[in-house]
Amino acid sequence: MQFEVHDFFNADRFFDTEGKREWREIEGAISQLKLQLQPSGQDGLGGQAIFDPKATNKILTESTAAHGWNKIPVPETLRAFGVDWDAGKNTVLAEWQFSNYPFLWNNIIRSQVVARRGQELEGMGAPPKALIVVTKSGCLPASQSTLYFEQGKSQMQSVLESLDLDIAIRLVGLTIPHDTQTVNASWNTYKGRTSRSSVSSEEQTFQVTWRDRTRVGGRIATIAPAF
Repeated sequence: MQFEVHDFFNADRFFDTEGKREWREIEGAISQLKLQLQPSGQDGLGGQAIFDPKATNKILTESTAAHGWNKIPVPETLRAFGVDWDAGKNTVLAEWQFSNYPFLWNNIIRSQVVARRGQELEGMGAPPKALIVVTKSGCLPASQSTLYFEQGKSQMQSVLESLDLDIAIRLVGLTIPHDTQTVNASWNTYKGRTSRSSVSSEEQTFQVTWRDRTRVGGRIATIAPAF
């Protein structure tokens, strides 16, 4: 997939030097990723095609694991902020952030705390110095209240001058070109709305139409099967 990047707290410098290899591995996993779609289960959306976070999460986890990235347990003292990071290697943590938008700050806070403490995490060789947060662009249709790239970028920029963080942050947004008219994607169905057990998955070609919106992020796509 194509993606956008925005760096905070000298992440550009870090990933051009010390974290160059780690970024190349994450970048490779993202670049090889095919757009994952599922039918919406929300009222009023009638099974419309939306971004599939479950399949995307699974593919990114498996792709990065092939390069030695593993889930990293959150220390007991920070378990109020969750159980683990989705992936970590050497001094870099990674999160596939496709859930509700407040979890962006949950991930930033817990990562910042261990970075400031200089705390070496189980499964990593040194205290973390950087965090990669992979989310989706706001142009992709998705479940309500889930984080999108432009929103996360705007939130961080609005409070940047008030933050004093020790951890470099690279925000990544999965996207499609804004002039796309058709897109090939995986169409995934599940046993239930919250189920992670896939019933079927098939490659399909989808038609893409665009409309303007008032929220941060510009245009949004409507994606439907191309019959």
